[in-house]
Amino acid sequence: MFASILYGWVNHEALYLTSDYGAGYYLGIVGGVLMLLLLLYPLRKKSRLLQRLGPMKTWFQLHMILGIIGPTLVLYHANFSLGSVNSNVALFSMITVAGSGLIGRFIYTHIHAGLYGNKVTISELGKNLEADKQLIVKQLSSFPDIIDELDKLKDRAIKRRNFFMQVLWLPVMTFQMFLRRRKIKRLLKKDIKKKKLKNADIDFIKQNLQSISYYIITTRKLAQLNTYERLFSLWHILHMPLFIMLIITSIIHVVAVHMY
Repeated sequence: MFASILYGWVNHEALYLTSDYGAGYYLGIVGGVLMLLLLLYPLRKKSRLLQRLGPMKTWFQLHMILGIIGPTLVLYHANFSLGSVNSNVALFSMITVAGSGLIGRFIYTHIHAGLYGNKVTISELGKNLEADKQLIVKQLSSFPDIIDELDKLKDRAIKRRNFFMQVLWLPVMTFQMFLRRRKIKRLLKKDIKKKKLKNADIDFIKQNLQSISYYIITTRKLAQLNTYERLFSLWHILHMPLFIMLIITSIIHVVAVHMY
């Protein structure tokens, strides 16, 4: 998509496309129809009739493809240039909705196993985290300081914050996880020296650092999932009104073009 848009932008004067007639006109029609077909995906979620026509994964893939091809064709229809007031409103509405779709796609990949994978749930990650914790407690029961640090880490990850604080905290979290792991390693070395453990015991404990690393990674995923789920809920609220605005401005644009 980006390559075709870049090509059209750089070579728009050489394409000789016009929105009034010929190829440029029909590109606008096809692009508009493809964007209207985007409504099939939300309808698929609610319509019993459409639920019989293929799995949700296929509909989502189609939604993604149409959301890329449709706006690209409309950009070629406009020949990457501004026009009348009503066409500019429709164009910028489309760009806004397309940008919103890209943001939604980015968020979606963080709450699913890949773009088309199953949804990851907080309860599943919580169970994995608890299983990792029990293993670490069993193996490092004589190191309460380390267990305490892991508990603090989990408490910070699942702490309920207001929406904006949660979003602002997300970039800082990875750095905090790194510092927490370094602190745990320091505590481990300190306890090893204090307890004067044998080499075999030291090797066994160092191997458990891998389990601790897995625990920290899962904790980070849990915090990220919590944040991205809240972002996705907000995105859903904003995206549909933007799409309705696009439909309205596009209809006004088509009517104005053919009447005047």
